[in-house]
Amino acid sequence: MPRITVRRVHGWSALIAAPSLLFFALTGIFQIFGFHESHNGYVPVPIIEKLGELHKKQAFRAKPPRPGPPRPAGDSGPPRPRPPESTPVPTLLLRWFFALVSASLIVSTVLGVWIGLTQTRQKKLHYGLLAVGTLIPVVLAML
Repeated sequence: MPRITVRRVHGWSALIAAPSLLFFALTGIFQIFGFHESHNGYVPVPIIEKLGELHKKQAFRAKPPRPGPPRPAGDSGPPRPRPPESTPVPTLLLRWFFALVSASLIVSTVLGVWIGLTQTRQKKLHYGLLAVGTLIPVVLAML
């Protein structure tokens, strides 16, 4: 019977966690830039909106629509879009830095999965662990 080492436990746990890491890193990028929420005339793609809810609230559903701002008395015309708000430069730089960190996490995780699946004699076990790490959150989200 093979000896269970720290390296093996690390590899097994990483293969189980990798699909969730990829999910959170990718949807985190969407959230950094607000692609999951409606604003200033932008309406998100339904799947991006649902993935954002899954990331934030662990529920795979679209957010209920937010009511618009109340109309001033006597205003019967169509609602006017709000002028876009400018984001301060330090905030923009921080958003891009965090997006870069998320992209780095995605690349690192993909490379780790590749190493875990190709540099082993236990291919069936490693593919099985990756499948378990993928299926458990998908099944639980669909319940």
